[in-house]
Amino acid sequence: MQLPDILAGPILRRTNSKELYCWIALSKPFEARIEVFTVRQSNGACFLECISSQSETTIVKMGENLFLYLMKTEPNEDSFPTGQLLGYNVFFSDGDKEWHLGDYQLLDPHNPYSIVYEDFPLPSFFIPVNKHASFMYGSCQKLHGTGNDAMIKGDTLIAGCWSDLHKRPASLFLLGDQIYADDVAEPITPFIQNLGETLIGNKEPLHHLSEELAPTNGKNIYHVNARSEIMKELCGFTSRKAANHLITLGEYSAMYLLSWSPSLWQAAGQSEAIPKFDELLSNNEYYIESDKAMEENRKAYEEQSKALVQLAAATPHIRRVMANMSVYMIFDDHDITDDWNISYDWMENVWSAPLGRHVIANGLTAYWAFQGWGNAPESFSTHFLAVINSRLKERNYETKQYENWISTMWSFSNWHYTIPSTPTTIVLDTRTQRFYPDTKQRLITPFLNNRTNGPNLIRKDGWDQLETSLYASGWNGGEPLILLSATPLYGVDLIETFLKKVVLPISNNIPKLQEAMDLEWWKFNGRGFHEFHTRIASWNPSECVILSGDAHMAFALATEVEFYPFEKRMIHQYTSSPIKNESFRGLANLALKGSLFLGNQVIKKNITHRYYDHSQLLCEGIPKTDCIWKETIRHETLDNGFLIKTTNNIGLIEFTGTEINNKFI
Repeated sequence: MQLPDILAGPILRRTNSKELYCWIALSKPFEARIEVFTVRQSNGACFLECISSQSETTIVKMGENLFLYLMKTEPNEDSFPTGQLLGYNVFFSDGDKEWHLGDYQLLDPHNPYSIVYEDFPLPSFFIPVNKHASFMYGSCQKLHGTGNDAMIKGDTLIAGCWSDLHKRPASLFLLGDQIYADDVAEPITPFIQNLGETLIGNKEPLHHLSEELAPTNGKNIYHVNARSEIMKELCGFTSRKAANHLITLGEYSAMYLLSWSPSLWQAAGQSEAIPKFDELLSNNEYYIESDKAMEENRKAYEEQSKALVQLAAATPHIRRVMANMSVYMIFDDHDITDDWNISYDWMENVWSAPLGRHVIANGLTAYWAFQGWGNAPESFSTHFLAVINSRLKERNYETKQYENWISTMWSFSNWHYTIPSTPTTIVLDTRTQRFYPDTKQRLITPFLNNRTNGPNLIRKDGWDQLETSLYASGWNGGEPLILLSATPLYGVDLIETFLKKVVLPISNNIPKLQEAMDLEWWKFNGRGFHEFHTRIASWNPSECVILSGDAHMAFALATEVEFYPFEKRMIHQYTSSPIKNESFRGLANLALKGSLFLGNQVIKKNITHRYYDHSQLLCEGIPKTDCIWKETIRHETLDNGFLIKTTNNIGLIEFTGTEINNKFI
């Protein structure tokens, strides 16, 4: 396969009236710059006027055939125009000639791989001019996830309103699990492994980290379905689906490129990207413990192949969406590995395993390069960039540069950031800022007493850093505020309660229900949840909206909080998940919705009461004595007549200045 020039992108990143960033991945070290234009269309003709100054481009050489570019440009005048449609183009040069996106047919509206909408000549965006703004948001996009990718609906939405700035969303918020590093489909595994090696230029010498991976020991980690025990024993990982877990930096990079762009799918073709099951067997590239499992594995392989073909067909839509609005992202666990930092013991076990330390650092380096870098480029110091570049140049694992890279990636604590949106948005890091209690924490309900050691998802100094970033952004108390949290602050209480009391006893017949249960939530650490309410009360936003993901279902709620001696406030939460990874289908879906229906018949209303008392207990119910704060949580009934939506979806939220409107598409 010959690598295409453009591997992924362009993706519009951090954008405001003073500066614009754009990201692109190339296979060759061209020069690249971005220019911003006003566009005037008259009598079938387009008139472009460049309104940006010289582009500043930072290039990171990830490997011999992978170059990542973050291009920054500023306006010629004081600021970019607001409230009007703008376009941009990326120009390339090899020293002799110059060309642009149009030379790759990406600006041809008749090309099915185009990144423009209708007759507008360039990928476009706009900067909201007032309090009216809307955003798309979502999470959990697995390469071989079940169902159609919801980003197709997002693309269709923009196509229908691309010129109507009152309807068109200004930004896309991706709230975690943009890739699934642990749960990798069998059919795509050989392609990811080979592509990773091609991008970087060599294989990582992993046997230097563990002698058990030496070729003489007979463990071939490059066979399909062969990594489960390796990830468990040599990394300390706990994912139940780690048979093809990403390990190398090249593999993580390949996963991002395949998730966001059709370029490599086109270049490889289906036969190379998704080989047949029997082909892998005949080439001795598929590990299987017993011939008894052959037909079951074959069936699962074929189902995954169909899902991958479906994803490949969606990538032109995904790329077009990400090219036409500013994109902001934050990790959750699957971006690195399932259960990442779920407990102190987990962290200790992985840190004590050289291969585990290495894989986490690879995953975070890839996260920075593909996601984090464009969120808030100023958050990454010259020293941080030097550590990354030193690691990319040095393949020896026995150097000070390598150890410095490991410690830097593990200890970095500046992944949170603010977004220059209207309203201002602050993005929470709920993975690397955790505090793990030494003693068992008291929980909301007695039936959860066996799960009492929930982590505090953001420790106090993490909240202090967030607060500093928030005020440094120019936000002031009394203004509206959006919080992005990969993990929902609030779950669906009826589901949490009813499934555990009624459905779990029959879960042997519905295994998907148990797999989908996730007790790694805010409310399972009462003091952590109290700290959240304390910060919101002290910040005093006029409106507080939480956007979240992770739950593999969409739902909406509002809570009225009375925090003494502060005034009452309303907090809205909207959770959109999954983009592509339906977990509740068939019987599991019926059980979920049935539990909600029966629960409502008993309770008669979608209301939960909660309070935090002076003994630092987080309790359910209406307080009978004095308490620190109390809240009344009301779940909204969605358009489908239920409290939840379990099919693939993406959220669309609109702020009008007087109202908040949300829907799941």
